[in-house]
Amino acid sequence: MDQWLKDNLVCPRDKQKLELRGDRLICSENHAYPIVEDVPIMLLEEEERIHNYITETFESVARIAENGAAENESFENAENTVDPFVQAEIPLTCGNLYSPLQHKLSRYPLPEFRMPASDGERLIDVGCNWGRWSITAAQKGYKPVGIDPSLRAILAARRISKQLKLEANFVVGDARLLPFATSSFDAGFSYGVFQHFSKENAKNSLSELSRVVKKDGKIMAQMPNKYGIRSFQQQARRKFSEGEGFEVRYCTPDELMKFFKQTFGETKMTADCYFGLGIQKNDVDLLPTKFKIVVHSSEVLRKISRKLPFMTKVADSVYLEAINQK
Repeated sequence: MDQWLKDNLVCPRDKQKLELRGDRLICSENHAYPIVEDVPIMLLEEEERIHNYITETFESVARIAENGAAENESFENAENTVDPFVQAEIPLTCGNLYSPLQHKLSRYPLPEFRMPASDGERLIDVGCNWGRWSITAAQKGYKPVGIDPSLRAILAARRISKQLKLEANFVVGDARLLPFATSSFDAGFSYGVFQHFSKENAKNSLSELSRVVKKDGKIMAQMPNKYGIRSFQQQARRKFSEGEGFEVRYCTPDELMKFFKQTFGETKMTADCYFGLGIQKNDVDLLPTKFKIVVHSSEVLRKISRKLPFMTKVADSVYLEAINQK
């Protein structure tokens, strides 16, 4: 296991330091966490399972303990091939626009990472799944640590980062109980994650993000906007209910700004995309023609919003950018 992880992982229950004993990490209270293929599994059995990934991970860990081997995907890791996990999961990780690309990807859909370039800052990517944001953060000079509750996704993220010859670490864990020491990161990032949480779980997760990022560290998180055109349509379909399970929750710009200011300090909001969530200009060449129009239109409005900031308040997806002061 990577030395940085050995030094900075803590018990998610009591935040105590962990000791590596064989294939487990153990704290002074004897809370134990297994290690699978050098990946720490830092989930808690007693916590609410807010995604099926958590149950799948516990089932996989139990089978591995019984059989003695991880259930790794069969993948040659050739330079120009796309990992089978990504091929299968792409609509779930990137959004409905990507449904026609399932099992048909010719390359990895790697988005533009909009945080400033870095010279080696340690960054936590919360809810990283197969690691697309960790990968682009590494390409921009960060040392990313991705965390996600899915063991299959984390094993895929490790395979892909090795395939692309990038340095990144990955941990299986819960955004609500981050298993890292206080102030262990220089920066924090999350995309498409907190929008699926109840308000209580989102508050807990963002408070945890504030705890693990150093004072004056950069924070950037994506959230959906209640007043976006596509967002309004989606809310109308479910009769403006709050949302259940892993459904998207929507907040107004004022609500988002208020909460991020309370959690981190001074916050800025910028437009991410229009006409949906997860729309990325870097992937336009992969998409069918009708979706290319959506991407180009979204990008035009995003550029306009830089000069006309009020346009941000009708973007479907926004970024909240803060300097951690809490």
